Amino acid sequence: MSITNFSAIDLDKLPPPNIIEPISFEQIKNEMLNEYKARYADAEINLASEPAVKLIEVFAYRELMVRQRVNEGAEAVLLAKATDVELDYLGARFGVERQLIDAGDADANPPVPPTFETNDRYRERIQLALEGFSTAGPVGGYVFHALKASPLVKDVAVDAPQFAVAPLTEEQQTGLPTGTTVLQCTYDAGLSEPQPGDVAITVLSTEGSGAPSTELNAAVITALSADDVRPLTDHVRLRATDITEYALSATLHLYPGPDAESVRAQAQASAQSWVNENHKLGRDVTLSGLYAALHLPGVQRVELHSPTTDLVMHGHQAAYCKNVTVELGGRHV
Repeated sequence: MSITNFSAIDLDKLPPPNIIEPISFEQIKNEMLNEYKARYADAEINLASEPAVKLIEVFAYRELMVRQRVNEGAEAVLLAKATDVELDYLGARFGVERQLIDAGDADANPPVPPTFETNDRYRERIQLALEGFSTAGPVGGYVFHALKASPLVKDVAVDAPQFAVAPLTEEQQTGLPTGTTVLQCTYDAGLSEPQPGDVAITVLSTEGSGAPSTELNAAVITALSADDVRPLTDHVRLRATDITEYALSATLHLYPGPDAESVRAQAQASAQSWVNENHKLGRDVTLSGLYAALHLPGVQRVELHSPTTDLVMHGHQAAYCKNVTVELGGRHV
């Protein structure tokens, strides 16, 4: 199981919190106008150019800004909404520090600022922090500590072989100590000569196709094998990452009207975002998903040349898109 499908709570799918108030300038202005008219019934403010109306518009805009600031303050303390420094403070509550990817160079001209892990990846690690406190070897705990091992870890899959008691004949039992139980492996989790207690770890890198370097694999296995991370009876082993490379090629046919190049560029950006999001362990690349990413407003139909079938990925596999090519094929044909 990988981080892709481990977390029980998808923060993106949570409903908008009630603490975040929908605000409207027109609504605030109208409420103020009605209040003003109720207090001063003889006042005539029927024209938008009236000084009193202009003042009310200023007051309404100022109130809008205050309410928006309250909304932003509320979002800053929600894990699903917080970003940047506010997210750093949330991480500090769980003892999770944002990882440094590149220290930069303060002496360069111009200076090169340091590069840190993205808000999305950092948010995922904070969400898994409580799993990391467990010493019983849960999947989430292994994922948390693997992500902590290096900022180059994009995804992690955790699996384990399965065993069952092997039935023995009377002849086979002869000579064995009384009460001996013989196990046979029913699922090897991709490991050679699996043993009870083995934990299979597959790593996906943020670099290139996602195939991890020897150094990255070693860093993850070392981190997961630490005495204060690994349960006493577990044996952490590496399972090779299987990368399937593919290219996305499509032709768009448009309705009359929209600027063709603008639609094509938006569709290509949408497709690129989709393939990047689905570059995860165990994440299928489906034709329906690609069609949905390409079929934006203004597109009459999509011809998908590659891939031609769904790419089904297992837990130790990931699909990597080498390039995205989106071309125009005409209008309403």
